[in-house]
Amino acid sequence: MNRSLLLCIALFSSCFADVTLEEITVHPPSPEKNFLIWQYLHQDINATQASDAFYQMDRVNQRFLLDYAQKTNEPEIIYTAQCLQKPASELTTIDADDCLYLALTPAKAQSLQNSEREQLATKLGNKFGDVQWLRTMNQESHFTPFSETTPSLKLFLITTPTYHQEHFNHPIDTDTLKSLIASKGFGQFAYSVITDPKMTFVQASLSEVSGGCFDFQTHFYLGINALRYGRNDSALFHLKEAQKLANSKMDQDRTSFWLYQLKGETLILTTLSQSLDLNMYALWAKEKMGIKAENYFTTLPTRQKNSFTGDNPFVWNALNDEIMVSTKENVVDLVNRYDGENSLAVQAYIIEHTYSPYIHNFTMPYDAYMTTLTIDQKAFLYALMRQETRMIPGLISRSFALGLMQLMPFNVDSISKALPLKVSSYSDMFNPAYNIPYAIEHMKHIDKTLFNPVLKAYAYNGGLGSTKRLIINTGQFLQGKYEPFISMELVGNTENREYGKRVLANYVIYKKILGEEVTITSLLDSLVQPTQSDCFRAPTSNSPLVQSRTE
Repeated sequence: MNRSLLLCIALFSSCFADVTLEEITVHPPSPEKNFLIWQYLHQDINATQASDAFYQMDRVNQRFLLDYAQKTNEPEIIYTAQCLQKPASELTTIDADDCLYLALTPAKAQSLQNSEREQLATKLGNKFGDVQWLRTMNQESHFTPFSETTPSLKLFLITTPTYHQEHFNHPIDTDTLKSLIASKGFGQFAYSVITDPKMTFVQASLSEVSGGCFDFQTHFYLGINALRYGRNDSALFHLKEAQKLANSKMDQDRTSFWLYQLKGETLILTTLSQSLDLNMYALWAKEKMGIKAENYFTTLPTRQKNSFTGDNPFVWNALNDEIMVSTKENVVDLVNRYDGENSLAVQAYIIEHTYSPYIHNFTMPYDAYMTTLTIDQKAFLYALMRQETRMIPGLISRSFALGLMQLMPFNVDSISKALPLKVSSYSDMFNPAYNIPYAIEHMKHIDKTLFNPVLKAYAYNGGLGSTKRLIINTGQFLQGKYEPFISMELVGNTENREYGKRVLANYVIYKKILGEEVTITSLLDSLVQPTQSDCFRAPTSNSPLVQSRTE
């Protein structure tokens, strides 16, 4: 193997085809353009070129700023980047107040002594913004009769779960609880506490909140928390209030599901089973009532060979803008415009958007790239893909997840070292011929340790490590009343939580389409059986991990 090839393997991303400044400039502001700029800033460019690209961004975050600081010769940018990266150990030695303010974060301040926090609070005052939370951090206790509610609540909202567990987890007296309920930010406080399995003392206090006027999320989680502590009257009040405020079909069905769990009324179950939304709650109810979900389509008639695939992010963006304003009156013309074998995903997307929630897209446009998969693997891959992109290949998220399966660039780099199929640039991720094999490779390490589609979905979305911590350290997803439903509601990461529910529903339907029908009830039951759901809590000789170790 020659030295240049070895270098290319070691520094994979640097061997990609270069992004040019001209390529960046011709595109309108968008996440897709930001992605080109991000790649450009990691190339061998000079300060002028970096500046020409950087100032075309429509949204700058700290990551972009630090990347740009590595290329620019602008003193202010370099200064800002250096200040932002100052460690906690240097906070008390920073002379310039503006630099100190940039460097200071609650996470860094936690490692300081009380006297040091007081020193910084005095030094900064209110010159650049409120830093009085430094003094609040010095208090011995929070949310007690001897502490002020407003600064304590602010400190809670800007600190981490670990800090909450160490400094806030104690019973809250009635008067302080009333003060909290009346405070701006109570809803986020309640949500954070209720979805943190270690905040048990505060959860017990919140279970006593029996009334109030809150938003949907706050009422819903106060209801779930009250249910967990056996306060059924409070749970019923909050869930009824949440049902009145629910905007989406998913939230309407979710509150109906929990009202049925609480009241057991057949009318609630019947109404839920008639929902047109194919979510986890509705499918569970349909199964209980012996009703088949039928308001979905799996294919569409096509007449042409050459057609639009939606694999160019910029072209897709323009079309998607048109789709968003389409109506039932002009949808036929729009679908006909993209009539073709390779346009199935685009046509299906248009139809589902126009007729939602009455009809749902469960097409399978990419079977040609899944020939090595079992039916079960294919069903799960499509379940993920449907949730990630609705089968549109030319998508980039704001965090730069790429293509059909929304693979992160660092995952692309890692997979390329193991997979014989090599991409020449990140743009190849918009081609299903690359994106799907890369996703299949990425799924292998998840499949070895997790066996339930819900847990596998959590891992795909949030990482295997976070999923392992979820099921080992939280005491959730075990046998108990309302399980596994209550554990699924209490996953702290909002995106991860809802992602798992939606992928589960997708998986059940795709399994049926592919001829291996499975009940959602059996999948949910196995979720609280460690030997059936994962190998982290109870490895057995039947688990793939144990088998691989003994072969």
